[in-house]
Amino acid sequence: MNMIEARKNKIKDSLNKTKIKRKSQSAVIIKAKLDSDKLNTSTLRILRRIFLEAKWLYNYIINKEFNNDIFNMDYKVNKVPVYVKDHYEIRDLKYLSSQIKEEIIDRTMDNIKGLSKLKERGYKTGKLKFKKYITSIPLKQYNNTYKIINNNYIKIQGIKQKLKVNGLYNLNILEPANALLINKNNDYYIYITAYKNKYILDKPINKQKMVSVDLGIKNQLTLSNGLIINYGIPKSKREKRIQKRLSKKVKNSNNYYKLKNRLNIEQTKNANKRKDTVNKIVHYLSSNYDIVITQDDNINSWKHLFGKRTESTNMGGIKEALKHKASTFILLDRFLPTTKECSKCHNKYNINLNDRIYKCPNCGFIINRDYNSTLNDLYYGIIKINELLRNKYNKLKRYFNELNLNINVPVEHREFTPVETFTSVPEGINISPYVRISVVDESGSLIALA
Repeated sequence: MNMIEARKNKIKDSLNKTKIKRKSQSAVIIKAKLDSDKLNTSTLRILRRIFLEAKWLYNYIINKEFNNDIFNMDYKVNKVPVYVKDHYEIRDLKYLSSQIKEEIIDRTMDNIKGLSKLKERGYKTGKLKFKKYITSIPLKQYNNTYKIINNNYIKIQGIKQKLKVNGLYNLNILEPANALLINKNNDYYIYITAYKNKYILDKPINKQKMVSVDLGIKNQLTLSNGLIINYGIPKSKREKRIQKRLSKKVKNSNNYYKLKNRLNIEQTKNANKRKDTVNKIVHYLSSNYDIVITQDDNINSWKHLFGKRTESTNMGGIKEALKHKASTFILLDRFLPTTKECSKCHNKYNINLNDRIYKCPNCGFIINRDYNSTLNDLYYGIIKINELLRNKYNKLKRYFNELNLNINVPVEHREFTPVETFTSVPEGINISPYVRISVVDESGSLIALA
């Protein structure tokens, strides 16, 4: 009994330490795709079998014919009854590990508790239904149910082959936690929940490169270094043709579902092209700049005004990806008047949506509207960075005082004073075939008529 209690106390202490550590961290989701061309026949068979066994286990858990008490199930169950046509057959769970089984059972119990709470609040709720397929497998414990070998390979419990993945990087600043193995249209993905430090200062702040990014409709991205990035991947002709045919089919018929499946595959292809383009743009920004600043624009509201133009760009994906791929990402409040404010004298006046040139009535400064916004983003971003630095400095000082340590934080870690922000644009940039790059013209649109 003493050994059991000691083990429980050790787990409890570990959980408490983790909770304290998570307060100073923010969660991010890393989405990586398994390279199907590198998977051997045995691995593909095991992956399919894992998702099939997960379905068998889930349906067994909620089947009252075999389980009257779900909350006292054995996590190490190895055989389950499976309904085949008009009778049950006993099937072996060969590839589901005990931890994965435990997580599937826990997930099911959480769903039941959620339905119970909704029912208590007066909502009409049904019951959990049997599933035809399972699309996600929980990988609860890092270094046990799965392991990241490097930026290119991972290992999953029960699979001998090292799995090559695309999309894992910046792991040196992230702490992986649990993950999900996803099956989407017969392609396999792994979504890893990771944590990063909320605070900056991994190296002297004044040695870090920074850039601000303005998101827009006419020009998708305008950077504070004078670079303009435009891209867009609209619906393919094939997708439009399938949508037209689908609208003429009888809903819920066999032909309707066949076409619906073909449409899903085509939409996934186009969505993957957009994601790939966004990832390449984000990679360019995060690999060339240590600090990236942008405003928290309400991009969802843009869809009501500029539906198709925003649908083909996935601009919201850029903001979300930068949150965990940039070394330091500064997100400014969406209500800051960066468009209305003059970047030279900081006077404010209303400007119409179709006005592409900003003309300050106070100081006479004339500048491209989007470029003016990026300079204001840079101005407010520096203010926010210095505020974060002061807060971190004060926290470190309090921490040192509690330990009776007389340690001073170096001056280069206390305040950010950037050098000149407009830099020469590098030549020969080739981000993606779908991306068009130009420079804010100094004689025309950068500082027009100045």
